[in-house]
Amino acid sequence: MITYRKWAAWLLLACLLFTTVAPMGSSTAQAASPSDPFTWDNANVYFVMTDRFYDGNSSNNNSYGRPTTDASGSQIGTFHGGDIKGLTKKLQEGYFSKLGTNAIWITAPYEQVHGFVGGGSGGDFAHYAYHGYYALDYTSMDKNMGTVEEMREFVDQAHAKGIRVVLDVVMNHPGYSTLKDMEEYNFGKRLNGLNSSWKPASGQTWHSYHDNIDYTDSQAWAGWWSGGWVRAGIGGYPAGGNSDLTLTLSGLPDFRTEVTTNQGLAPVLQTKWNKEGNSNAWVIPAASSLRKDLGISPTDYNIRWLSAWVEEFGIDGFRVDTAKHVDQFRWKQLKNEANTALQKWRQNNPTKAGANWKDSFWMTGEVWGQGVSRNSYYDNGFDSLINFSFQDSNLTDLEGLFSNYASKINTDPGFNVLSYISSHDTKLYDRNALFQAGTALLLAPGGIQTYYGDESARPFGATGSDAQQGTRSDMNWSSTNADLLAHWQKLGQFRYNHPSIGAGAHNQLASAPYTFSRTYNNAAKGINDSVVIATGASGSTAVTVSPVFADGTSVRDAYTGATTVVSGGKATFTAGSRGVILIEQAGPVSTEPAVSASPAGGSFTTDGVKVTLSASNSTVNRYTVNGTTPTASTGTAFASGDAITIGSGLAVGKSVTLKLFAGSGDKSATASYTFTRAEQPAEPTGLTIHFKKPADWSTPQLYYYETTPVVTGPSWASAPAMTDEGDGWYRYTIPAVTSARVIFKDATHQLPGASQPGLLRSKEGWYDGTAWYDQKPAAAAQQVTFKVTVPSNTTASDTVYVASSLNNWNPADASSQLTRQSDGMYTLTLTPPPGTAISYKLTRGSWNSVETAANGADITNRTYTVATGSQTVNATVARWKDR
Repeated sequence: MITYRKWAAWLLLACLLFTTVAPMGSSTAQAASPSDPFTWDNANVYFVMTDRFYDGNSSNNNSYGRPTTDASGSQIGTFHGGDIKGLTKKLQEGYFSKLGTNAIWITAPYEQVHGFVGGGSGGDFAHYAYHGYYALDYTSMDKNMGTVEEMREFVDQAHAKGIRVVLDVVMNHPGYSTLKDMEEYNFGKRLNGLNSSWKPASGQTWHSYHDNIDYTDSQAWAGWWSGGWVRAGIGGYPAGGNSDLTLTLSGLPDFRTEVTTNQGLAPVLQTKWNKEGNSNAWVIPAASSLRKDLGISPTDYNIRWLSAWVEEFGIDGFRVDTAKHVDQFRWKQLKNEANTALQKWRQNNPTKAGANWKDSFWMTGEVWGQGVSRNSYYDNGFDSLINFSFQDSNLTDLEGLFSNYASKINTDPGFNVLSYISSHDTKLYDRNALFQAGTALLLAPGGIQTYYGDESARPFGATGSDAQQGTRSDMNWSSTNADLLAHWQKLGQFRYNHPSIGAGAHNQLASAPYTFSRTYNNAAKGINDSVVIATGASGSTAVTVSPVFADGTSVRDAYTGATTVVSGGKATFTAGSRGVILIEQAGPVSTEPAVSASPAGGSFTTDGVKVTLSASNSTVNRYTVNGTTPTASTGTAFASGDAITIGSGLAVGKSVTLKLFAGSGDKSATASYTFTRAEQPAEPTGLTIHFKKPADWSTPQLYYYETTPVVTGPSWASAPAMTDEGDGWYRYTIPAVTSARVIFKDATHQLPGASQPGLLRSKEGWYDGTAWYDQKPAAAAQQVTFKVTVPSNTTASDTVYVASSLNNWNPADASSQLTRQSDGMYTLTLTPPPGTAISYKLTRGSWNSVETAANGADITNRTYTVATGSQTVNATVARWKDR
């Protein structure tokens, strides 16, 4: 329920209660209203990769000469046509409002590098900056995204629907040097007639153009960013370092964010701006005066340019990419300047939606591997950080998850996280488990992020030799899972209307079905919001709602639209098909006394159990634990919110009953809860981890963190050495924990690699570098024989290879060459360990001669998981790409 403290606001309350949340089964479901209560602590952020979402203006699809299909026939890394106009169209259709979205995070709309770089480890596709992480010019819209006025329309439309707009921003690096930009802005040194029309020849990959670029000529490269602006390790530029703040991440040029002195204007921008002037349909008006030498440091430019977007459009927040690779004082500076810019926009646009919003500029950020823990980023501009741990959490243990998150997040007003189940940088959540995952995510305490298509079961796309590309597939408008979408809409709208879900205190009310309440009181906003939610329900279900809703209160299940009246502390509903009951108040606030305890009875294993007592609408509150029944004059008095400890000294198997009374005048309420002492569970002896040491490693060490229960882990340098247990295996037992994230390392290696999160393990396991096993795998590798039938135009002189995840997708790896048999079939025998998951394609020595579908279209990677014993994999090549 949402109630406002002033009786004068009762009419507004009635409007919110009775019109804001219509049942999703009804055609009258309401769009979100900009007057609805909002807090970033209840953020439901929809992260959309704009280029892959919806094409609203096809005339901009090939801006700067960017193709939709690259010269090798792939669309993995090209621009697909999605744009700002497409987002606006979906806003106008109500798509985001129906999802309960209250903030949209869009990929960076500012101008990206114009050309391509080689895609994936295999260079098997041309990779363009469709995702917005390869910046060229922060002062201008990227033409593929749209114009300034289209951007303004989008933000204004979002604000009118009560939706904040969050931009993805990058201050760690600009984009790579591309042939198109080198040619257009006259920097770098190209050899042998190399130009932007280059494409791989036979035996080459999309990386091969580097062979004809001289990266040592400092004079030629002086026209790019300059060594005062970035580290790049080429002629005239300092090399990247080994620390998070100085490395050239993925080979990208690294902005020198520590530099605080004037380094002049970046030459590439001076050249670009001289060519195009400072006024056109794409230059941000608030940034037009910033397109010159301002006599400030490189990062000061970046901060002013990004803040100009806020001043021009009223952007509400930033999602910061690669935050740990930028000096933290810069983030605080960005936050302050963006907040000033937002206030300026509000003052300059008093009649626009959003101008009267009071919340400050908001920042969340990506600190790779970050979980639910507070750190120094929160003292340097960040309101929130992206939570990498939710995706791999046990989403079936909702109480364990919710109580943990609420206790960490909603007890600290200066701390929050942004949880997700799918990401463009990690993986898509199991497409067959999105109902349960959606329930867990949308009801989670703290801020949450919906990745586009999680609500519709968008499938994984073509990915090539880059495992993340498939997470960025086109939105599946023509194949939406309607039942799943309806489920996400119901939960999302309920969350939108009830800030208590993300921001409120969490209390379990019952275990069968699992039932909990969320309550949120924000005096500054005049909001007092409470809900009760049950999951795992079926059929007619009497849901415990006391003390949140008193007897006689009319309540509604927002999932089905049904209403009922509370009686005996319970509300009875027939659960919907997904077993979720979303209870909100459907009428005036009851004045009847109500009383309850949390936890609501059950077993406990310690010497005594702490119980919090709650009462409402009462003047007298009393309790007993001695078997008598409390009254207005008997028992021990308490105030609502008091915590007591009962059951101290109780023997195992014995019980104590807590009885409660709350009264006011001639009205009263009672409740009774029984607590039983149970055996103390055995202390965890530890989590044992086994690791198969690679041949080129020294003795491995085990670094661990995010343990359950929480223990003090080692520093990176002091990670304990593992013990040799023979046969190449090493082990270490992490004391007194049941789960942890682990990283294997020695002096020069680590697994997973740098900037990757640790592997989550909750039981003893053996890790061979590829897969986990619950018991030690057989020492002997398994024989896997590939038998390949090739097209008739394959000649006896052709060599055929398996390019796979086992050989870093090398299309001409001699160790993966198949042997031609007398019958024309090609064979190869490999010996990977059991459990190895292999992704592969067949080639004739290059990606220009890779296998395709019969019609010449790209095919998805073949996959095979190695079993035990000898096995055969049969494959038929329909066609070669070059024939």
